[in-house]
Amino acid sequence: MREGHIMERSHLIFTPTVMLIVIYLFSFVAQATQLKNTVSTLSPSMVVAHVQSGMESELIRQGYVTEADLSWGGNNKTRIADVDMTISISQSSPFITLVSQQGLSTDIYLDESELNNNSDVIESYEANFIKKLLPGINIMGVILDRNATDINNVEEFLAEQEYKGVRIIYHYIESSAELRSSTRELAPQVDAIYLPCHITDMPELNDIVTVAERNNVALIGEDHRSIDKGIFAVYNIDYVQVGRDTADLLVRLAENGYTDNYLAQPVLSLNLDAATRMGVELSSEVIDKANYIIE
Repeated sequence: MREGHIMERSHLIFTPTVMLIVIYLFSFVAQATQLKNTVSTLSPSMVVAHVQSGMESELIRQGYVTEADLSWGGNNKTRIADVDMTISISQSSPFITLVSQQGLSTDIYLDESELNNNSDVIESYEANFIKKLLPGINIMGVILDRNATDINNVEEFLAEQEYKGVRIIYHYIESSAELRSSTRELAPQVDAIYLPCHITDMPELNDIVTVAERNNVALIGEDHRSIDKGIFAVYNIDYVQVGRDTADLLVRLAENGYTDNYLAQPVLSLNLDAATRMGVELSSEVIDKANYIIE
């Protein structure tokens, strides 16, 4: 068994104000060098916020001091920056594009090849992946916050899973105070519960975990940091790590360095202790596929 890996906890509280801050002008100061970077997106979402979080934490780790100047929209052409950064969730364009003042550019793509490869054990919540992860699953519940900014994308994703053979039971909440009662209502009806980022980022997540463990209901998450909070499995692109890698590329571009395009690939995270407490028995094939494990 490989050494356990505990991922970074999330300390973000997502409010409309915080979501606006995703779109802004960063000023980075490292030693005597100042690095300015504009960040823009037309599609603010939890994914974009997680990228921003990872990028900012990595720049701070490397010794940069950050200052934020709020800007909104996809057009920052009038701003002077060492590197311009654009984030897009459109499938027809790169996920992130970095362009330096000298004209050097780097694109970050999201790898979706594995998502459509039916021969692989690991697929991003595709029906056959879920059934290999949980062989007896027939019904999956989901808890959604009606006020979340990413709710439409989550609903579209779940509709695809239902089309592929996993029945979905939706439960909508208005506030985090309803998490415990929602889980209690879902638990007798489902084999597993899927929790998107906006749910696992809530401080009251432990209410869901407690009810799930008592009822032997598996919890599957969207955000990799949630396995450190009691979720037993996540298979997705790690957007916080994408943000950290983006910070490295940004600094290299600003220093007139050439960088290759970057491909972000989905990875599997498992919390084996949580799996045991939820009554889940994982095959060695699935465990061997995991990139991160909490034992």
